[in-house]
Amino acid sequence: MNRTSLLSKTCLIALLFFTAATSFAQTKGDTVKPGKSADPMVVNPGKANDGMAVKPSHPNNDINHPMVVMSDTAFLNKNIKDNQAEIKLAALGQEKGTSAAVKRVASIMKTDHTAILNDLLNIQKRHGKTNDELDKMPPDALPTGSNFDAAWAGQMLAMHEAKIAELETFIGLTKDAELKAAVMKAIPKIKKHSELLAQIPGAKEKAEKSRTRTI
Repeated sequence: MNRTSLLSKTCLIALLFFTAATSFAQTKGDTVKPGKSADPMVVNPGKANDGMAVKPSHPNNDINHPMVVMSDTAFLNKNIKDNQAEIKLAALGQEKGTSAAVKRVASIMKTDHTAILNDLLNIQKRHGKTNDELDKMPPDALPTGSNFDAAWAGQMLAMHEAKIAELETFIGLTKDAELKAAVMKAIPKIKKHSELLAQIPGAKEKAEKSRTRTI
């Protein structure tokens, strides 16, 4: 192979390489351009306090979850009613309970739910709103006599477990510091009620049946 032939082939290879490289290079007319620091089209990671940044979903932030679509006002009104109902059901336990354990937990529940209710009512008043008093006893379909204790404790246990889940979800969603503080104050009391109710013979079994019904 002479020098002229080798030089020609070398020039040909260089020309092909240059053509291939420039065919993949961007031109002024290209749509996709490398992003600049202030380029509004560049996708940047969200800042810590950027309200518009896409954040990982909260485990309970399901669009079908009732707590996601419930406003603070609706939550407040609902829980005022719920605590009024709990007070009446606690009074029922005091009245119709046959064991000392039922009467004791009913008394604790009545005291605690009255305190929780008063906290919620005070928040409501500070917002210039009022709530109608719950004037009817919630339907309980509870038996009387010796079968009352387990049935009552089971229904109360199922209601308290559902309420704990509701409150713990709510504190992760609300931005109202006052309401959040009241809920966080209430949760340990309700958990204590659940522990006491679970100790009543037959309560756990009845609670399992109650979970299959609308409470």
